[in-house]
Amino acid sequence: MYKFENLDQTLIGMSQAIIKEGSWRDVRGFSCLEIPHPVMIEISNPADRYITIKKRKWNKFLPFAESLWMALGMNDLDSLPGRYVKSLYNFSDNGRTWRAGYGPRIRAFNGIATDYDISDPAHRNVYSGYVNRVDQLKYVVESLKRDINTRQAMISIGDPVKDCFTEKGVLKETKDFPCSRELQFMMVDGKLNLTLYIRSNDILWGLSAVNITNFTIMQEYVARIIGVPVGKYYHVANNLHVYKDHFKTVEDFSTMSLDQYSSRDVSFQYEDNFDDLIDFELMIRRLFDMEKRLYSGECSPEDDILFGNDMLDDWYLVFRKFKDPQLHKTFHSPYLNLLFS
Repeated sequence: MYKFENLDQTLIGMSQAIIKEGSWRDVRGFSCLEIPHPVMIEISNPADRYITIKKRKWNKFLPFAESLWMALGMNDLDSLPGRYVKSLYNFSDNGRTWRAGYGPRIRAFNGIATDYDISDPAHRNVYSGYVNRVDQLKYVVESLKRDINTRQAMISIGDPVKDCFTEKGVLKETKDFPCSRELQFMMVDGKLNLTLYIRSNDILWGLSAVNITNFTIMQEYVARIIGVPVGKYYHVANNLHVYKDHFKTVEDFSTMSLDQYSSRDVSFQYEDNFDDLIDFELMIRRLFDMEKRLYSGECSPEDDILFGNDMLDDWYLVFRKFKDPQLHKTFHSPYLNLLFS
């Protein structure tokens, strides 16, 4: 297991691991250096979830746009992330949506609701029952509220019905096959841990760009909904890699010191809780509306729109700073203050 305090250290440490342990392989016509075994990363301070390493030139707005998009259960690019990174459209099959976008899979997973009951292999293709839609975020919250020590608070992102074959039974070809597959929330020592299983992970454009930031934001708001402290984040990548075109960048990160990027305030976590999932839903819908108005210029970035919740106030302030980089307002999170300094 690789152990780090924060995302900066994770990028440095895993760059060192790839350089030391990696082997070259050709995948889909591209050469990549990959660690030839599954890796588990432990991050002890998930609140420090931002890249401050200047060489990384990290897009500090995309993870917040994508996290809001996921929380709302959306997958059309125009509504949020496509406005912050135009190249995301290159990974869309139809030029409009991400087929494997995590939002609908988390908030509106759908399929046959009746349990399997097959006593003869000849009956495997006989369907019965009705189609149901499952809000897996609601399932996680209600499972933890019913039994705070449950080991069943899981979210499935992989969807075999949509991901394996076309409607004609042909193996699916797509630009957008989901990398992240499973999430598990679990209380350990009175704090909420989160474990992500991801089948394939580019260290630059996946792990350090959005994956860890997105899912630790989710870990934090689930903790705030059920009213418990945030624990540790675990990232299980079956294949961690870097493509040859970006090898020199990772090599540069591997020469950096972990000690220079220790967390400054390991005690910080957001304090304000949400009343329940409905309260959280109302706030993120309001945040979505305000972001649209800010982006389009309908809402002046000088307007003070506060949510009465420290996490949502920070989330909104990120979008305000996108429109007005010179805005002099401080965040509740010391890590965001460092990121935007």
